Amino acid sequence: MTDSVEHLFSETVLQIDTQFMLDILQKAAIFGIILLITFILARILGISISRAVGRTSPNVTKQVRRFVSWFVWLLGILVGLNQVGLDLTILLVVVALTGVLMLLATRDILASVASHEAISAYNPFKVGDWIQVGKAFGRVIDITYMDTILMTPDNETVYIPNSRITQSIVINRTTPGGIRISVPITINNDIDLSEVEKNLIEIGNELGEELAPDTKPEVRVTNVSEQSVRLALLLRINNPAKGRLISSEVRKRAKERLDKLRRKK
Repeated sequence: MTDSVEHLFSETVLQIDTQFMLDILQKAAIFGIILLITFILARILGISISRAVGRTSPNVTKQVRRFVSWFVWLLGILVGLNQVGLDLTILLVVVALTGVLMLLATRDILASVASHEAISAYNPFKVGDWIQVGKAFGRVIDITYMDTILMTPDNETVYIPNSRITQSIVINRTTPGGIRISVPITINNDIDLSEVEKNLIEIGNELGEELAPDTKPEVRVTNVSEQSVRLALLLRINNPAKGRLISSEVRKRAKERLDKLRRKK
């Protein structure tokens, strides 16, 4: 009787062990299949992302691929753990916190990408335009998902985040009639104002190649004091990049002519 009981007990334990191992192997197989599907899905999505945004910015593409890959793997692991019967409450809390931290870490990138879409939709400027954002002024040479790139008149490259573009006042100086520059000139009261105005107009006409078509130089009085008069020569030029060069040339020629006027007296 005792031997029969021991034999029955041994068979029961063996059956339990066998069933336990089969359950473990089955769950491991399911988990492995889910991970394989996750790997394939992550690869497919990565290739699709590279084809969709790969031409815009390699760095942005790399970051987006990495983010999507992590997200897909997290989902795959969650599904796998759920299939093997594990409690996912703690893991879901960890995943949620991780997602929040990732959003906080990439908020500047996301803001710039969203701003790029706004710039593309409203089109306040395009490549080739001369714009001013704050103290930065230059010609737009590229608009990426992260930055708007300007080339200044001094041939310096300025990278302005798109998020700053949408939050700042943008002045587009590119117009069909060129842009207007004002060259200030100060003279003493003892010099004939009409002669000075005549000479400044002549100087402006001498720079005719730089002026916008069908425009003429103008002279305006901006300030009058007991000892001097402040004038401004207004010119509308084709190329904003030459603004400072043209202003310098005007001052140079104006000084030469003013010196001649003084000597005549």
